[in-house]
Amino acid sequence: MERSMFIILLSVSGGFDDKKGEMKMAGFFEDLGKLISEKAEVVSKKTEEVVDVVTKKTEQTVEVQKIKNQIHVMERNNERDYIDIGKMVYNKFKNGEGADSDYIELCDAIAERDAEIAKARKNIARIKGVGVCVKCGEPVGTGVVFCSNCGTKVAPEYTTDEETQFEEEN
Repeated sequence: MERSMFIILLSVSGGFDDKKGEMKMAGFFEDLGKLISEKAEVVSKKTEEVVDVVTKKTEQTVEVQKIKNQIHVMERNNERDYIDIGKMVYNKFKNGEGADSDYIELCDAIAERDAEIAKARKNIARIKGVGVCVKCGEPVGTGVVFCSNCGTKVAPEYTTDEETQFEEEN
């Protein structure tokens, strides 16, 4: 196949003279140089496009990972507070006391972090261009029937519009 392309290139470029059976080398190399330059330009443009796509995806991945790290810290703090609430309740029980108001502050802190976690999950979904489960707040892809996290049936017409996603947050 390479030989046939070579002969076609020679014929088109005038690099082969049928009457004399000689190659016109100057025209051939000039046309070959032009062809190589054109192909190199196409390759260069495609490479730039690929680099742009990879860069955008990398930036999105880094942003999502930062948000996931924030969620993890908030969830860890909630777990710590759950343990503290349990200890407080047990100590009150053990001492024969019943002061429910002592751990309300911890419950309020947990509720605030849960709200922040929900916002962060919506932000991840916005970045990824997917919807959010109405029950657990996890991202759900397009065309998904059930949430992979909690099993809730996903509404077929969920929105991924940035504006709608952030109306609830603000």
